[in-house]
Amino acid sequence: MTLSGLIKVNNKRALCVILLYFVYAVTGTLDLYIYQYAINNLGSGNLGGFIYWQVIELIPTISGFFILPIATYLFNKQIQEYVDEIRAKMVKHFYVTNNLTTAEMQNQLQSNLDLLTSKYALPWIEILSNLFIILMSVGALFDLNWIFAIVTAFFIVLDLYLPKVMAKRTAKANMQVSQQNGKLLTVIGDWIAGLNELRRYNSWSMLNRELSKYSDKLEKSKVKRTEVEMYSSAINGVGNTVGQISIAFLAGVLFFAGYIKIGAVLSSTAFAYNVFSAVMAITAATVKIRSTQSVNHQTKQLTEKVQSKPVSNSSINKIEIHDLVLKYGSKKELQYPDFVINKGEKVLLTGDSGTGKSSLFKAILGEIKPYHGEIIFKTEEGKQFSPAPNEIGYLAQDPKVFPGTIADNITMFKKQLLDQVPDVLNKVQLAADVARFPLGIDTEVDLDQGNLSGGQRQKIILAREEIFKNDIVLLDEASSAIDSAATEKIMHELTTSDKTIVVIAHNLNDKVKAMFDKEIKLVSNKEEKDEL
Repeated sequence: MTLSGLIKVNNKRALCVILLYFVYAVTGTLDLYIYQYAINNLGSGNLGGFIYWQVIELIPTISGFFILPIATYLFNKQIQEYVDEIRAKMVKHFYVTNNLTTAEMQNQLQSNLDLLTSKYALPWIEILSNLFIILMSVGALFDLNWIFAIVTAFFIVLDLYLPKVMAKRTAKANMQVSQQNGKLLTVIGDWIAGLNELRRYNSWSMLNRELSKYSDKLEKSKVKRTEVEMYSSAINGVGNTVGQISIAFLAGVLFFAGYIKIGAVLSSTAFAYNVFSAVMAITAATVKIRSTQSVNHQTKQLTEKVQSKPVSNSSINKIEIHDLVLKYGSKKELQYPDFVINKGEKVLLTGDSGTGKSSLFKAILGEIKPYHGEIIFKTEEGKQFSPAPNEIGYLAQDPKVFPGTIADNITMFKKQLLDQVPDVLNKVQLAADVARFPLGIDTEVDLDQGNLSGGQRQKIILAREEIFKNDIVLLDEASSAIDSAATEKIMHELTTSDKTIVVIAHNLNDKVKAMFDKEIKLVSNKEEKDEL
């Protein structure tokens, strides 16, 4: 988030906001400047003059009441559009790079953007509006007596230096809050994912203990940040108070020396209050802005342009696994033997739980980097290349559907594919299910109420892969919730196609197994391969 970026979101609106805050500063200055004439007339016993100047004073006062909310509304609209722009860039970064966990993405998109809004964007308008107030008030003080302007300028410089005393500590405190918030979101995601298991074994105390531990750390970091901000405000307050007292003392001296009238004394002290309150607001805003440096740097990295991986013109003719080892944490390793998957082959991947079947798929997709060895993709000419992620179809154990219609979930919101939907519904045995819905393929998928069964969700994902016509498809228990009769028909459809199919499945009958060219069985990091 940058000031120039905030302005460029809408240059005309930004200019309008600046002008409105300038006019607001002018109205406030006129209000106090006119006030001295009302007091001088009151002091001389001129009631008519006092009333006249009081009425005149109402004009800038009432104008300010209307100008400020309009300026505030426009600036907040500017901020929200800028935040939306940043969020869109961050989402694109996550989409292309896929280098952050869900919890980290949530922290960046929600907590950090909220922090930058309150600690970076909003303080800039504090600086702008109060800078106008200082300029107008100092000008008015100079008109009352030039000595006021000299003394005020000295204390302004002093007060503006004070924020540097606490800048590093506030930046560190804000970063700690962001980090602890990210950790809490990660823990919530990890534990809530297994909520059903915790219920089954009555392990509420463990869940509560872990969430309480990380919640406590987050709260402590927020308390620490508040403490640091309190010290910073106290230091700024001292400078503010000294400046106001000095101007009030000077006004008294000038009054008794006969250089100014009583109205000027009261106006000068009011201007001094405005000036040093504005300086204090600017110093506080400056501290807030500087405190976001670390978080802002992270956000900048996540909004930089990322080149999407170009789609290769080559097709995958062969996948070779050589000395592959995948590692989890600091100890667990999954070792794989060498094997080859040729174009058009139908491969059944089996093995006990924990032998790394799903992990192998993720490695092929590039989601897990090999700890040792390599996965090689070759063209028909034998050349090695790196396929784009969308060149390999993947159906995970947990089918992912999105808010939208059944048709949207099959076509992934690409309207040009709608005419192919009826055909793929038949291929994946979904046509009969869809016919039961009054709206058919236009039925909205309700993620909260769960209007689709597990089998129907899996069929939708199968239809999605079918309609996008990937040459190679990896299926990880993709038909586990589908009845055996429908599974047999779906497997027949897949294995009689020209695609390269690799399937992880359990409890398939002999008839379905016979549809595959070979079975690769992983057992305790050893591979057994059977030609079927």
